[in-house]
Amino acid sequence: MGTISHFSVFRKFYLVAFALIFIFIFGISGFMLIEKWSFFDSFYMTVITITTVGFGEVHELSSYGRLFTVVLILSTFGTFTYLISLVTSLVASGELGKNLKKYRTIKLMSGMKNHVIVCGLGRVGNQVVKDLIADGFNVVAIEGNLDRIAEENVILINGDATNDEILEKAGVRTARTIVACLPNDTDNLFIVLSAREKNKSFQIITRASQKSSIDKMKYAGADHVIMPDSIGGTHMASIVSSPVVIDFLDQIRTIKQDGTNIESISFEELPIMYQDKTLEQLNIKKLTGATVIGFKSKNGEFVINPADNTLIEEHSSLLVLGNSTEIENVNKLFNLTTKK
Repeated sequence: MGTISHFSVFRKFYLVAFALIFIFIFGISGFMLIEKWSFFDSFYMTVITITTVGFGEVHELSSYGRLFTVVLILSTFGTFTYLISLVTSLVASGELGKNLKKYRTIKLMSGMKNHVIVCGLGRVGNQVVKDLIADGFNVVAIEGNLDRIAEENVILINGDATNDEILEKAGVRTARTIVACLPNDTDNLFIVLSAREKNKSFQIITRASQKSSIDKMKYAGADHVIMPDSIGGTHMASIVSSPVVIDFLDQIRTIKQDGTNIESISFEELPIMYQDKTLEQLNIKKLTGATVIGFKSKNGEFVINPADNTLIEEHSSLLVLGNSTEIENVNKLFNLTTKK
């Protein structure tokens, strides 16, 4: 990721700091050698000289001592003048703010795990970031266009998401998911290939504009390929045919925090005491108020409104419907409060 020393602005401040330390040591050593003063007297004289506070001399200075004091004052004045001009130019140019932002990004990224990387902050990417943050995920966004504004709570990395080094900076090896939202299918395909090579186990979701790209992206390692235009058209057609159903589903999707929610619970997330149990044994409805509306078997088949004797076995998942309080009860029952 890099360290603070990688930024030229901080190197300049380091140089000034080292110069001041050198001047301080130079002053103490000079007074001790020229005037034969004690360390404490030399230390005190150096402090009042380089800070120009105007106090009187500790002892009467010799001619050589006065000449040395003049040199010490001039060297200190030059250093402080450079420091002031450096700070002024950095603030005026905005370079200081940019470097501090980069440093903050590095500090936030250090040790980050289980986060989501979103590549591209266009129309689709910004919506993905907004929804993920609302759901409580840690998000790292990669965007090359500085004019695009991301959500406040997202870590923004400026660069090309097709660049391997940029993906490494975003923590691709420790992320839980990467979402490729670039408008060009070729770029998204390259991200899928590169990301899968660096992380064999995490989830890859990518956007596609052409149907011909779907098979290629899945072959490259994408778990899910989404065509926004196709989904938008299907959604509008569904509103015509089933407006009440679509309104209900839209409500679930858009007001999760206070309204109705659907949560998925995998077998692996359940505590051992709840694994390999039937829905009747789990008794979710009575204990939490939430309703199990779906079941995904270990073979990937979905069952709507599963029967009470449905066995929750390895690699299977439950879909639970409820309001925010009921979903919170489910999370508490199965100790899933930190699942994101």
